[in-house]
Amino acid sequence: MSHLSRYLLFRFTGGALALYLIAIFLVWLMQMLRLFDLITEKGQNLLTLFGQSLLTTPPLSRQIIYICMGIGLARALSAMQESHELHSIHSSGRIKAIWSALAVFSISGAVFALFISNWAEPVSRRAVNVWSAQIAVDLLSQNLTPGRFTQISDGVVVRIGGRNSNGIIEDFFADDKRDPDIRRTYLAERAEIVIGAEGYQISLRNGRLQAAPADGRYSEIEFARYDLAIESLTDPLNIANPVIQRSSFKLIQQGLKAGNFRYGMLDQLHWRFSEGPRVLALCLLIAALGAFPHGQRTGRRLPPELIVLIVAFSERSLSGLAANYSFYGYYLGPLVMLMAAGFIMIRHIRPAGWLRRKRNTGPAT
Repeated sequence: MSHLSRYLLFRFTGGALALYLIAIFLVWLMQMLRLFDLITEKGQNLLTLFGQSLLTTPPLSRQIIYICMGIGLARALSAMQESHELHSIHSSGRIKAIWSALAVFSISGAVFALFISNWAEPVSRRAVNVWSAQIAVDLLSQNLTPGRFTQISDGVVVRIGGRNSNGIIEDFFADDKRDPDIRRTYLAERAEIVIGAEGYQISLRNGRLQAAPADGRYSEIEFARYDLAIESLTDPLNIANPVIQRSSFKLIQQGLKAGNFRYGMLDQLHWRFSEGPRVLALCLLIAALGAFPHGQRTGRRLPPELIVLIVAFSERSLSGLAANYSFYGYYLGPLVMLMAAGFIMIRHIRPAGWLRRKRNTGPAT
């Protein structure tokens, strides 16, 4: 890589990295505010708050990687346009330096985005769930008093008859009315906190599950054993998808071992691997728009940040809509950006070729 290529790579990376670090810091602060109930309601310390907010940052940071890279690249090219650096590079025939720097910049960003989506994000989701389950166990152990009804989270009330020295809970009762469509009540003669394949669970023995939907119909199921995830009682009502908590390597290994890939696994893998082409396509499109010198006044053009945001949100909407019909819909947005970039580059290159041919075929003197 030449000195000019390294200089251009530094300019592209500097703006994108600074913007990405600022965005990550703001996301982390937002996550801290969202998880502040860990201290106010669940009695945890600041270290737990910092750690939980840090682990929930990768899923959000992955969504802004290509936006930060696009804005950083657009700003650098716009500044070089105003300072006439692009004019000097093109007139001196050193265009190759721009594309070599762009290749390293975009490929590095694509690899980083794939690392986040395929490993860091699922691992962080898994770590958050395990940590949340441990917090839930501590919460149950500290707040459950025999013979007293205790609200352990908004809409969930628990009562136990007693606790033996070996950890067995007698006469377990839990009433969950968080879901407006159905109210669930758990009753069991005995309960025990165990660690299962999906984390900490309350193993209920010899009990009943009562369900009262909003339509007035009532149902009751008797069971000899029922394993209930602890975080399902202490966290806001949601069903964690185990597929999103496994890295892509483990998903592929699991699919090959089973001999087939389930729909959810394929959908998740295609969604993760589409992050790489998305970064490459956006960088190439921004380069096609801004890497060629022009004589237009900057005041008449849209701000580069606004262009990147419009393109990024349009691409996300198009890919998300297409993904409802096929796994390959996740790649539709990047494909459209690549086609647009190619069309723009052809329009930039063809007039120069026509001009050279016109000069070469002029009348002889």
